[in-house]
Parts: sequence; C-alpha cells; structure tokens
Amino acid sequence: MQTSVDLDGLLEVLGKNLYSTPSVALRELIQNASDACERHRIESGAVREYRIDIRCDAAANQLVIQDNGSGLARGEVESFLATIGSGYSRLLRQQTQSEDIIGYFGLGFLSAYVVSHKVEVLTTSYQTPDQSWKFSSAKGKTYSVSPASRQPEGTTVILSLDDEFTSLADHAVITSLIKRYCCLLPIPIHLNDSPAPVNDLTAPWLLEGEVPLVRRRRAELAFAQTFENAFEPIACIAIPEDNDLGLAGLIWIQDGGTYGTSDNRNISIFIRNMFITREDRDLLPRWAGFCGALLESAQFKPTASRESLQRNAYYDAVASYVREVLASGLRRIVLEEPETWRRIQARHNDALLGAAISDDRLFETTYRSLKVPTTEGDLTVQQIMSKGDGAIYIKPGEKSGHDALLFRVRGNPLVKGYLYGATAFCKKYSDIHNIKLLELGSRQSQGDVFPTVPPAEAACLNPVRHLFESDKHDVVFTRFEPSFIPLVIMEDADVVTKNRIESDQADKRISSAVLGLARLHTSATASTKERTVFLNLENGILQQLPDLDETLQDSVGQMLGSLMELLCLDTGQADTGLDQLFKRFDTALSALLPS
Repeated sequence: MQTSVDLDGLLEVLGKNLYSTPSVALRELIQNASDACERHRIESGAVREYRIDIRCDAAANQLVIQDNGSGLARGEVESFLATIGSGYSRLLRQQTQSEDIIGYFGLGFLSAYVVSHKVEVLTTSYQTPDQSWKFSSAKGKTYSVSPASRQPEGTTVILSLDDEFTSLADHAVITSLIKRYCCLLPIPIHLNDSPAPVNDLTAPWLLEGEVPLVRRRRAELAFAQTFENAFEPIACIAIPEDNDLGLAGLIWIQDGGTYGTSDNRNISIFIRNMFITREDRDLLPRWAGFCGALLESAQFKPTASRESLQRNAYYDAVASYVREVLASGLRRIVLEEPETWRRIQARHNDALLGAAISDDRLFETTYRSLKVPTTEGDLTVQQIMSKGDGAIYIKPGEKSGHDALLFRVRGNPLVKGYLYGATAFCKKYSDIHNIKLLELGSRQSQGDVFPTVPPAEAACLNPVRHLFESDKHDVVFTRFEPSFIPLVIMEDADVVTKNRIESDQADKRISSAVLGLARLHTSATASTKERTVFLNLENGILQQLPDLDETLQDSVGQMLGSLMELLCLDTGQADTGLDQLFKRFDTALSALLPS
C-alpha cells in the first residue's frame, strides 16, 4: 500500500511554518522571475535585455511581479505551478551547472499562498510564443488552467493579498524589501514603472576596469554603510577575488560599540546575489565583535525556507577563511595605514586584545601598539616593562592588597588582570619574548617580591614577632624598598582557594567533577593560613620596636596593623604622599619613645 498525504494539512503546515515572515514571498517570487530570465538566456541563445517589473496597488490590495524570461508552456504550468516541491530551476541547474540559477526546492511559489487568498499567473513560453495561459488558484488547494489572450513572452504573477498583508501593496515597503533582498541581483527591478531600477547598488568587487585605490575604498565604505545600520564603517577588508571557495564579499570595521554588549557582529549572506539571512554571525570569529560583513557564494546551502544556512563542511571552510582574511587585513592596516589603525585602536583596543590572543601573526603585528589596562592607566607592554623594572606584574582581582599598595608606591604599574584580555595578552607576550611575569597573590610572586632573609639577620626582631603572629597568618622577615613601608600583608591565593573549596558550602555549590579537579590542584598546598605578614627589616620603626617596653610594643604593633589595613584600600591612583605619611608616623612615634 502507498502512503497517503493530507494535502490540505500539508499546505497549511508549510504555508504557516515554512517562512518566518510574509515578506519572504516577495523575495521568492522575484527569485523565480530571475531564474526564468536565466533559463531563457541559457536555452534560447537569444539576446534580450532582461528586467523584472513590480507593481503594487494599495487601493486594489494587489501585488504584481512580471518578468520577460522564458515563460511556461501548458505542460510546465501543470508540472511546476500545480505540483508542490517541483521546480524547473533545480533541474536546470543540475543540467547546466549554472551558478546564476537561484531556486533550490520548488517551494518558492508556495509563499504566494501564504500572503494572498487568490493567485493568478499569466504566462507565455518562448517555445510557444503564440500560446498564453492563465493559472488561477485559491490558497493552492484547487486550481484551473485556461487559455489566455496573447501575452508577451514571460510570466506575470498577480497576488490578491489577504487583509493582514496589505503592507505588501505599499510602495515604501516594497522599495525597502527590494533593496534588502535584491540589491546584488544583476537583473534590473523596476517598481510601478519607474525609469530607474530600485536595485541599483553595485558591489565593489564588480567594479569594471582598473579602479584607483582611493575610489575603490570610497566605494567599499559606501557599500558597507548600506548594510551597517548601527555604526559607521571606518575601514574595509575585501575578500580576495582569487579564493578557492567561490566567495565574494567585504568585511568592515565599525566605528564604535554599544553599551549592552561587546558583540556587534553584523553579517549579511547572499546566495547567487539573493539575500538569505543575517543570522549566521558565526561566519565571523567570536573575537570580531566590532566587525560587519557581507558574503556571497553560490556554494552556500540554504535551508528549505532559504532564511538560514546549513552548517556543513563548506560553512566551516568559509568561517576559517574569513577569520584569516580579517586577521591578514588588520595586519595590513597596522603596517600600511597607521592613521586608520589609530582610529580602530581608539575605539576597539579592548576587543583587539582578544583578537591578538587568538591569532599569533596578528599579535606579533599589534602588541607594540595595543594597550593594557593598569593601575597607572592604559599602557603598552613596553611601557609596563619600562616602569616595572623589566617585568610584568598582574593584579588578579579588583580588591586591592598590600602588595598592590607597594607597587603603587614604587610607581610600578600593575596590570588589571580581571579585565577582558589583559592577563592572557600579557601571558602571551611573556611566553613569546621570555619576559618575567608574576601574578600578585601567588607564591611565586611572594618569593620574587619579598625574598626571605637568613634567620641570623632577622634575630633582632624575634622579640617582637608575636605582635604580628596570628592563627590566620604567617610572619616572614624580608627586605624591600621603599624602606619607609614597615610591613606588607599579603593573601596566599592557593590557600584561600583550598579553604574555600574544602568548605561544606563549596560542596553544595560546585559539581563533584569540578570540585575534584580543584582539590587536585590545591592538594600540594600544606598551609592553612590565608595571609602572610612580611616585615621589612629596612624600616626604622621596626628597628626600634625591640627597645620599647611591652606596652608600647603592643600599641605600635596595633597602630602599624591598622594603618596598613587602611592604606591597602585601592584608590585607583598612585599613593605619592605615602612617604610623607610614614615619616610623620615615625616622627609621632619617636615623640613617644624614651629619650
């Protein structure tokens, strides 16, 4: 037995769910008209100025699409208008391999029933120019075919629109849709007998002859602006015409970002010069949130509704190629157009940090000019190193610590590692150029910044060690500059992490798999004390402490601890007055000491 089909149900499902918006009907019918013109060119061999004429009549609530292409013979009316899923375009493309044939699935004509209660077609085939036919159907469920009065070669589709789709009879609406869907279509489209075609946009890669560079760049920027509604394009990168993917198009850099998101990727996809979608942003790399693009290719595979692309091997190849073209284009701008690069960097420095991290050659080209956020303002890595004694120090969190205070007093910039791209960019630079990089709070940075002195050197302060000891922190004797800072209190990031994940609350919040990995990382950390107090043997106040009586020792110890807790608050600026503050503290303390 054969499977039966509920035709009414099928038409309703397809009509209501195949297309996301009724305006797609106009695109599909223009596509059919374009294919009819291409069919005539291929099969007849005749020379003809092809054109598509559209008329919208708001008073009659009608939309008319007319072409002077191949037309349909009597049998073809039955085969291709009255049969769902049957289309001559697909057959012709398979026979000729023509990349100018647009249709795929034979479903485009179905869109006419989505927006209208009655569809009429007048057609005359170039093969039988003395015979014209009229096809008429209500919602596609029944139809009639009858001879018609003599018509010119080609096809005229007349849609009697449903009341809810009266906008498709509006001149301004149709103009906007033609400019959107058909701006690259080479066949001119005239609306309501206008002498000039509505789709008069010329893609930069289709400019004929030798075009001067300045003119080409102006054309590229103007073209990009047509497809970039939110921003002004400030630089363009053309898709090379000699690529192996049959890809054409343009990438552009936007002039700014938006408050709500850093991802403003905007991409328009065309197949055989007909607009398909703006939803496939992943054809641009994720780091390119400041870019827009238009891509056109006959090899993209659309879904049945032709409103999105199939994710296949070609899709992935295009995404990889676009990524390379964009990175190469940015490198070229850096090297050849310094003024343009300065404009791009001024608007997108933070996003470009992420881009440079993702592409080694782009990193090598841009690291000299890109800036990293630091406690001393935005600086290049070379500026950071020149102010940081040849090293890069990273502050991993927003909360300040005494170690951050120490660097601020020294005038050494700390990279704000908690901001986008900053840490990864500096680490990449460090790995490539073999530069010392330390993250504050790590044990590596503690040993580098606060070297432990031999016990014999620290023996003089052992009598006052108890003033700074606690169940929550260790005490280490060291020497560092500037000498007027008596001590620094520093958190041990590894111990803090270990204590946090070992708590009962952590078990409730973190999955067992993640918790197991974290515990594996911290298992080598034996200490349970989250803080370390580094006492500076160079400091005059500490040197006097052993000579005081116990009461004064306790008072001075408490005062030092409280002072350092206060001073470790992050003001966002270098504490240039700290030397005077500590000198005044030393003077006040000296007044309390016995003469």
